[in-house]
Amino acid sequence: MPSVAAKTISYPEIFSIFPLTYPVPSPLTHPDLLNPKDIYREEDLLRNPNSFRAWWTALQATRENYVAQQKSERGVDVPDEIRSLLGPLATPSARLSLQRLTYLYESALVHFAGSFKLWKSYLLMRMSFVCGHSIVKKRSGGKKKLPEMKDALEDEVEDLEEWEGPLDPIVGWEEWKCLIATFERALMYLPKVRDLNASRNMGNVQCIV
Repeated sequence: MPSVAAKTISYPEIFSIFPLTYPVPSPLTHPDLLNPKDIYREEDLLRNPNSFRAWWTALQATRENYVAQQKSERGVDVPDEIRSLLGPLATPSARLSLQRLTYLYESALVHFAGSFKLWKSYLLMRMSFVCGHSIVKKRSGGKKKLPEMKDALEDEVEDLEEWEGPLDPIVGWEEWKCLIATFERALMYLPKVRDLNASRNMGNVQCIV
């Protein structure tokens, strides 16, 4: 199997990786963010900066490329120690994908800072790289319209989002702080969000190491 690590990575080297998303990556500071295939996309976005559809299409295409890359790297040999510490960011390509997506989302938010759809997509993307893989729970039956307090509290606990295989909170503390800061920015830009349930779902997170 191919290997992404030719030698054992020391802890100082691992700590030096982070943060990946602050300052916000740009082609000027990170030349690897763009490749020749991205030139047409960049030109289209420069010509249509106020087209939400253009930005959304570019974001979805970039995310699909990352998913395809993930599938192609399933056979890549990553040391267990590195995998347990870095979680979703264990490979250089995953770290670069996070920076590429962050660059695109942040560029789009310059023009659509009040878009709940864009912020939600952005936050879920950032969470997937830090919190790990989301665990989908299967529930039977429906909720009561006016449940008793005890039942309501139990439902709230059950509704906590669970993620597994996260970035280690000590090694990746700087990246965790960046994620929290991004949530705080979203709340500042979306002070009148009416979908409180959606906001709550984005905020209730439980990571399983």
